[in-house]
Amino acid sequence: MGRREEALEPSQEAVTIYQRLAEANPGAYLPDLAMSLNNLGAMLSELGRRDEALEPSQEAVTIRRRLAEANPGAYLPNLAMSLN
Repeated sequence: MGRREEALEPSQEAVTIYQRLAEANPGAYLPDLAMSLNNLGAMLSELGRRDEALEPSQEAVTIRRRLAEANPGAYLPNLAMSLN
């Protein structure tokens, strides 16, 4: 709907929630945290805030790389998406 600015705050909130959940239970929530970080980075980039987009994007790649090392069949496609 083109309301990217309005979507930014809920996206940041999702990252914060998944960070807390992943601290308590990484096995269950690291993939979701990586997805939220990837989405936040993409959203910031689309808004022209590329400097701000770099940190969440890099964090998503780091998490997904670790997940892919442990289980390539499940997580290599997601790592490739984040690298793209």
